[in-house]
Parts: sequence; C-alpha cells; structure tokens
Amino acid sequence: MQFDLIVFDLDGTLVETREDLARSINCALEAEGLPIRPMETVVRFVGDGALKLVQRSVGAGFPDETCQKVLASFLEHYLGHCTDHAECYPGVLEVLPMLAPARLCVLTNKPIAPTRKILDKLVLGSYFEDVIGGDDDLGRKPDPAAMLSLIAKSKTSPERTLLVGDTSVDILTARNCGCQVAGVQFGFRPGDFINYPPDYLLSSFLDLPGVL
Repeated sequence: MQFDLIVFDLDGTLVETREDLARSINCALEAEGLPIRPMETVVRFVGDGALKLVQRSVGAGFPDETCQKVLASFLEHYLGHCTDHAECYPGVLEVLPMLAPARLCVLTNKPIAPTRKILDKLVLGSYFEDVIGGDDDLGRKPDPAAMLSLIAKSKTSPERTLLVGDTSVDILTARNCGCQVAGVQFGFRPGDFINYPPDYLLSSFLDLPGVL
C-alpha cells in the first residue's frame, strides 16, 4: 500500500446527508420568515462550514444578526435531526475494513457534534483514529493546518497521505498540504472536478482499494 494515512471528508464522501441538511436549513429559514431553498441548491452551498452554508442560504442584503439567528436555529435543529435520513454510501462498510494497515481519519468542515453523532449512528466511528470538525481550533479546509496535524500525528509524510473528498474544497486542501487526493463522483459537487481535477476519480467507493 502506497499510503500510510487516508483522510476522508464526511458529507458527500462517506455519508449521504443532503436531505437532513436541507430540512434543517429550511426550518431555520422559515423561523425567520425567509424563503426556503430547494435541496439541490442547499447542497451546492455545503462544504465551507455551517456559517457559510447559512450565509449563502440567507442570501445577500440581510444583516449579520439575521444570519446569526438562522445559524443558531440551524445548528440546534440539525443536531437533533442529523441522523434522520443519513446513510452510508454503497461500499463504505465493505471497504473501510479492507484499508488496514493504513491509519484512517475524518476531516470535515461540519461541526464536531453532529459529525460524531452521524458516525456513531452509522457504526462508522470505530474505523477512525481521529475525527476533526470544522469548529476545531485548527480551522477549516482548505486551510491545511488540520491535515498537517493528522499527518504529523501519524508520523508519516504528505507523500504517503491520501485525502478522499467530493468538492473543490478537498482538492484545494490536498494541494495546500502536498498530499494526493481522490475525488468521489457520487458526492455533492462532482462538477467541481472539471476545474479542480483530483489525482484519482472514484465512480464508486468500491473503487478506492484499486488506487492504494
């Protein structure tokens, strides 16, 4: 195996979460009298953390106070409903046990509380030695700090590290820290790969062992 460390994004990579995200953001928008967003629009807004998701969903021309109210409402609702419809993508539970002896971690811009709740509900948590969320002090992707921290803890190098994700945020994160990246075509924003090509393209999670 050419990689000592494999780091996974969560939403759109390991887990299908779009319905719960859309329901929660729309619940928060409705609470402030704002128009709701179609699910596919919400999905395009995902990837840069909860605040960016809210700001994009609220739209331009609203005061920061409105965004903060929607953010608080969204986070509360989502934490209570983040596992209502979440499910692993096909092949995830089959492939993860096959990746030993590589060290497996999760790096997501989603806050850590719903991240851990989803991983536990779907019986994924035990596969990952480290899980870092977007509210960590190390900052959010594409800042490479969290990736570099995982690489250092694994006592390996960027050249021996693979990041697996579904958006340009993941591609940029990998480029910023010098590791390779696999893009999943079944995720939230496969169109990103036109302008941000990954080193490997996966049409199915079952394709992952073939690049290792």
